[in-house]
Amino acid sequence: MIMSEASDRIRQKVPKPVAYLRTVINLDEDTKQDKLDRLITKIFPWFVVICSIFSVFLIIYLKNFEFAGILFGLCLGFVLGFIVLGMACVILSDRGVIAGKYVVLIIATAPALVGSLLYLAGSGIGFDEFVVKYFDIFGKNTDLISFLVSAYSLTLMIFFVAYGVVSVIVGYFRSYFYRVLRSLEYPSEKRKNHIPEWLFQIPDIIDIESVEFEPDEEDGRFNVELFRNTAFSLFLLGIVICSYIFINPLFLQIIPFEEMLLLGMLISLFISPLVIPWSIVKSIGAKVTSSAPRDFYLWKGMRGRLYQGFFAITFFMMLLTLSVYLGMDFSRIVTTYVGYVSFMGMISIITSFVYVNTYYRGFKNGIIKSYLMSKDRL
Repeated sequence: MIMSEASDRIRQKVPKPVAYLRTVINLDEDTKQDKLDRLITKIFPWFVVICSIFSVFLIIYLKNFEFAGILFGLCLGFVLGFIVLGMACVILSDRGVIAGKYVVLIIATAPALVGSLLYLAGSGIGFDEFVVKYFDIFGKNTDLISFLVSAYSLTLMIFFVAYGVVSVIVGYFRSYFYRVLRSLEYPSEKRKNHIPEWLFQIPDIIDIESVEFEPDEEDGRFNVELFRNTAFSLFLLGIVICSYIFINPLFLQIIPFEEMLLLGMLISLFISPLVIPWSIVKSIGAKVTSSAPRDFYLWKGMRGRLYQGFFAITFFMMLLTLSVYLGMDFSRIVTTYVGYVSFMGMISIITSFVYVNTYYRGFKNGIIKSYLMSKDRL
């Protein structure tokens, strides 16, 4: 009782975060990101249908109806679709924190450096052979031009897919996530479902009073810390997820090295929806207040719900031990991982850069804006 009264007195002295946010966020402003969000939410269901149909045609065309072939066709169909969507989003999205001319300069020079290093390393290792085999439009060659073409193709593919995937995440969260937050403020007996409490792992003993925000401060510069943390989370999660493919004894026996690496890379292009949502909830500082002495921050429960690290690592070690016990080629496992780690590093860095540079600020303000506007409509 004493702690509850003390908590109430503290809250009375501190300005409500929502009241402060109304003074720094223009609720009447209609940005390019707002227009892109409306376009994304309108066309995305049809986009999924078109990509699915295209994937079926690819599977039939490739005439590979085994599990690996079907999965490859599905991944390839959606990758090509998101490349087209990403190209459109590059044009329609807001200007990034770092000027476009510098981004173009990086894209123009970084693949040349990577391609040159691969060429110097030679074609004897699996990673180089994979790059040339799948991304060289001139065929399976090992000259410098082949490595450069492959490096540019890979970089542009990751870049445009990242724009497409992040645009969809941002579009739907900015448009609808406020409803999840608002539902938490309804009395428990009036809630239609308890999915939000399950998603955020809110303890049953917490009697929610309101949802408030403590957003990260903005200085107008590129958020290096967020970029580093997002890239690191994407990298680790990608390694864990694809461990189920690479170290699975069954897959090691029936799927060739190059196909396994290619499938892992294509799947990894779409793992950002498991990292960016809880990351943005952390950035806006969303929390629920109650009579408890401490507020409950939603991002912690959301991160734990999206993936359980301890379980993933335990399962990874179990598969590794089983593979070695069954006599699998351990050098092949290591070689596979060396190649995939390199790709996952590129995917993590490029996706994190696209998110932080182009979408982060509008994403954060957009969720808060939608929440504030929903309260005004009451």
